Amino acid sequence: MDHTAVHSPRRQVDRLDRLWEYLGYALHVLVAMLVAVVVLNEGLDWRIVVFAGVYAGGLVLAPRWLWLLLVVVAWSVLVFEFQSASFIAFALFFLAIGVVRPQVAIPVVVAITAIAVGALARFNGWTIGGVIGPLVGAGVAVALGLGFRLLRREAIARAEASHHAGEMGERARVAADIHDTVAQGLSSIQMLLFSVERRLSDASSCGGDATSAPAATTHAKALEEIRLARVTAEENLAETRRIIAALQPAPLEGADLPVALARVCSTTPMGPDLSFDMDGEPFALPERTQEALVRIVQSLVSNVVRHANASQARVTLTYQPGMVAVDVVDNGQGFDASHINLVKESSVGLPGVLRRAQQCGGTMEIETGPGEGCGVSVHIPAHGEERP
Repeated sequence: MDHTAVHSPRRQVDRLDRLWEYLGYALHVLVAMLVAVVVLNEGLDWRIVVFAGVYAGGLVLAPRWLWLLLVVVAWSVLVFEFQSASFIAFALFFLAIGVVRPQVAIPVVVAITAIAVGALARFNGWTIGGVIGPLVGAGVAVALGLGFRLLRREAIARAEASHHAGEMGERARVAADIHDTVAQGLSSIQMLLFSVERRLSDASSCGGDATSAPAATTHAKALEEIRLARVTAEENLAETRRIIAALQPAPLEGADLPVALARVCSTTPMGPDLSFDMDGEPFALPERTQEALVRIVQSLVSNVVRHANASQARVTLTYQPGMVAVDVVDNGQGFDASHINLVKESSVGLPGVLRRAQQCGGTMEIETGPGEGCGVSVHIPAHGEERP
């Protein structure tokens, strides 16, 4: 997800806030101009000075509702003395909507409208224009002001929803990283130690000379499996620390993609029965694509080790023009692919692999059947666009 997008919900809220701030400045200018009109028409009067002083005091007076009340009172005194002051009512409509919440602003606007209508009737008698004019002005101000408030509320709701979706996506990504690294590593360690335990138990039950050739072979294999378990534990500890520290996939530190994938294949309980091959001429890939491919292979290899019951498996990295592919094939028990729900919201297993591939603009294909082994092929564009 691109949090810096120009049209992101958070930026929409910021733009609306800035626009509202600019409208506030424009409102102050409008009030100053209307006061100047009153002065030009009526001359300078103490009532005008009081109104201007009260309005200017709003820059420092708190709470805001008290300022609005004093402004309306000062204007009420002014408008019944000078007819031209009735035009200030239009600015006060917006002031009320901007200062207090809608439940309070509407009654205040109604009161200002009534005062304006009464003041105009005092000077000109009851006329259609004297009634319709303030009513139309109030209606326009309420529609614009409350419409803007509603627009901002919806923008905030979208921003919060987007933020929540981003958090959920981040949680899903971290869960997938933990599944593809720590979970696989712990599973490998468990199987390696179980194999060591079985070898040593078998050797002990058979008795015989510990220095004999079979015993020496068993001892050597046990030591090798213990070494693999230790290396796997060490790598997973480092991986866990990177995930916790950075909350992002670990970079391919000190290794290119083929080396990283070969390392994944070499630290599993299958040992040499899980091979790694590379086809094509390697070329540079975006770091995000490389990280995704490593995680994909980790997840697929973990599935083979834990679920396939396979005696042989192969991982192939293929560089094609404009495309890179990984194929993970095993001779295990296979499964009915129609029973796999790849569209479910999951960050692990085959749905997680598909999700990672699609995030890089790629695809995933599965060829399998009960008792027929399994082959999973993932194709990702060399420079695919990031998708949410």
